[in-house]
Amino acid sequence: MNRLTFEKVAFDIHGALDDDDDQMLRKMLEWSIERGKEVFIISGPPKEQINKELEKLGIDFSNITIISVVDWLKQADVKMWQDKKGDWWCSEDEWWASKGMICREYGIDLIFDDSYRYKKYMPESTIFVHWTGYSKRLEE
Repeated sequence: MNRLTFEKVAFDIHGALDDDDDQMLRKMLEWSIERGKEVFIISGPPKEQINKELEKLGIDFSNITIISVVDWLKQADVKMWQDKKGDWWCSEDEWWASKGMICREYGIDLIFDDSYRYKKYMPESTIFVHWTGYSKRLEE
C-alpha cells in the first residue's frame, strides 16, 4: 500500500484559515508543525498585513514561512498597481498563476485554498485541496 506523505504544506488565509469555524484547518496546521513539516502561509496581501491577520486569528507564525503573493509578484517584476483603497492588482492570468509558481519554487507538496481557480496552475507535484468553510461544507 502506498502512503501519501508530504513535507511542505501551505495554507491560505482568506476564505480558508479565517473561515474555519470548526477549527479543522487550524488543527491541520498545528498537526503539521508538531510533526516537523515545513509550513507555509501563501496569501495575497503584503507580508506585514498577513502577519497582522495571523496575529488577529491567534496563529503563532514563528515556525511558519510567510509568502505574500503581492510581494512575490512585485519581486518578479510583474506590472502591478494600487487602487484608491490601497489594494494591489495585476493581470488576472498572472494573479491566478502566482500560487502555482510559488508552490513550484518552494516545492510545496500540499496546499489548502478556497479559490479553485488556482488549481489549474498548480504543478503536478502539488496536491491542491479546495477548502470551504464549515458552514459551506454543511450546505454541500
